[in-house]
Amino acid sequence: MIEKTLPLLKYFHALAQTGSFTKAAEQLCISQSTVSTQVRKLEQVLSVKLINRKNKHQFALTAEGESLAQEVAYSFGRLSSQLDGLQQVSPSSAKLTVSASTSLGIKFVLPVIAKLRQQYPDLTLHLQENAGSKHFFEDKIDIATNYGVPDNTFHSVYIGEVEKCVVASDAYIKRFGMPKGLSELARHSLIAQSHGKQEWQTLFAKSDVDIDSLDVLSVSSNIAKLEAVQLGMGIGLLPHYLLKSSEASLIILPEFELQSLRESLYLICEKRRKDEHKIQWVMDKLASGCQSLLTFDNKG
Repeated sequence: MIEKTLPLLKYFHALAQTGSFTKAAEQLCISQSTVSTQVRKLEQVLSVKLINRKNKHQFALTAEGESLAQEVAYSFGRLSSQLDGLQQVSPSSAKLTVSASTSLGIKFVLPVIAKLRQQYPDLTLHLQENAGSKHFFEDKIDIATNYGVPDNTFHSVYIGEVEKCVVASDAYIKRFGMPKGLSELARHSLIAQSHGKQEWQTLFAKSDVDIDSLDVLSVSSNIAKLEAVQLGMGIGLLPHYLLKSSEASLIILPEFELQSLRESLYLICEKRRKDEHKIQWVMDKLASGCQSLLTFDNKG
């Protein structure tokens, strides 16, 4: 039974501790319905009613619920203290999962992880590629990258600004010519990320270009976008960290003002975990490494 109840106790503990489905959901970064569902599952596993639901948002602990809440709070408190003690001894032996989009993960985060592994052989950082919503608890994510200022349910560390570049292959430019100005650019084949940011639309927004008439090829990721550009399939908008200064086959088109497309990059974690020593330590190390790489790329 312990294998079934342990994962569910976290939800019950958060609910009993906060006294609110809303606050428990915020603390765990999940929906209220998920909290309610998981507590019901715990009641079913134990065959005991733990809370009396007054309505969708209000509840009261039963006598059994009160007893279990006290025991869980005591046990979790002891466990937390023990874990904190271990973390204080050696955060460099932490085992954590970092989530990032495919391009950020492969070209940006992974090189930093590799350097940290060389410096700290006992450190284990798993990289999880995730371009969609970040579900920290469900997906077992400890730290994630985030474009734009995170909302206040997360603790964040600022890394820097990611610039965008309009890029084409040398072969493409030789065949179709160098576009000068937005009106000429709009006549070319453009490459965009499907289900991504509407970057071309943003770039053309202040022009007279008919956005609906653009010839746009959609690909799945920035990595695929880079590959399509290298193959001469069109012109792409790419983050600068994907471009190597030694990549002779690519040409950066300098004509275009892209300040509106630059994005702030952050590392984030659940706010409830921001004081965990291993989380603080790894986030600082990752941020420092990423900042160095970002600065190098900007100069490059």
